[in-house]
Amino acid sequence: MADSYAAGGITVAKRIWPPYTKQLMLRSFFISLIPIIALVVVLQLPQTAYLDYVHVITGAVWTGFDIFMGVVFVSVMRLVDPPAKVEIAKRLTPSMLFIMPSVSSVATTAGYFLAIRLGMFSLSSPEIIVSGIIVVILFIQGLGIFLPNEVRSFLEIIKEKPDTKKIVRLTTINMKLGGLQAIFQLVLIFVMALMAF
Repeated sequence: MADSYAAGGITVAKRIWPPYTKQLMLRSFFISLIPIIALVVVLQLPQTAYLDYVHVITGAVWTGFDIFMGVVFVSVMRLVDPPAKVEIAKRLTPSMLFIMPSVSSVATTAGYFLAIRLGMFSLSSPEIIVSGIIVVILFIQGLGIFLPNEVRSFLEIIKEKPDTKKIVRLTTINMKLGGLQAIFQLVLIFVMALMAF
């Protein structure tokens, strides 16, 4: 699908959706609903174990993906040529557009409610304070850098003549940021392990 129009004498660039883009975005959207629905359901249940499960599984997916992006995928991207990097980005960006914000938000929200249910949430607790600081850093990175880069990369991808250097640059930044987020998440897991004892 392509479109172009003139506004005030300026022709706006055509947008061309690769045939797989909508399918990947729809799949990403529907997958992103699963953790949200799971969280809504377990919050209605009295058993803490279900909330704990949602928190752990979404946190594991979030951390695992960031480790994979920051360690494995960055190494792979260094070895492929720019056209291949662009093709990877064209499929990766719409695939992750909804999933990662959903998983990270649910992991954090479930953790908050879990701490309250277990009576561990106290603003005087050093572990809670450190956890809160790390979560704020992760959200600033996610909403301030990661997500805007994903959107900018996606808007570039669907242009008639995309700037391949820009797509590669934004994708590489996000992969490296994923590695940095993984470090913060591993520290967060360590802090939560301390809270359990």
